[in-house]
Amino acid sequence: MPSGIKKFQRSRTDRIIFGVCGGLANYFQVDATLIRVLFILLTLAGSFGFWLYIILALVTPLEPGDKLANSQAKDLAKEIQENAKKLGAEIQVHGHTTKNLLGLFILALGLMLLFQKFFHFMVDWRLLAPLLIIFLGLFLIIKHK
Repeated sequence: MPSGIKKFQRSRTDRIIFGVCGGLANYFQVDATLIRVLFILLTLAGSFGFWLYIILALVTPLEPGDKLANSQAKDLAKEIQENAKKLGAEIQVHGHTTKNLLGLFILALGLMLLFQKFFHFMVDWRLLAPLLIIFLGLFLIIKHK
């Protein structure tokens, strides 16, 4: 390929998702923010921008670049591993809390249905959502104290 021909490639450095906008900005010699805004506007105008971006991400090659140095790769891998461990611990804590909250909600719903059956009172289901929100708020306040 002659050296005077510009080649459109996805950017390795100026990227948010796949580097399509950074690659287009480099190709047309404009700011990548303008390209991103254009894609957002096209997406809001009927999802054309979204599909165009996906197609370009699939068919456009990634620009060649230098591989990370071995020490940089190790540092990056170590950082990712630490972040994954922190995220895993946080998910376990929140998962346990979510299970407890869901269990309490199901228990309360079952008790309401049981009382309705034995005591013949009607439950106004329109009150359930506000009561649930109040209960959730109280639970979160008490949990953080």
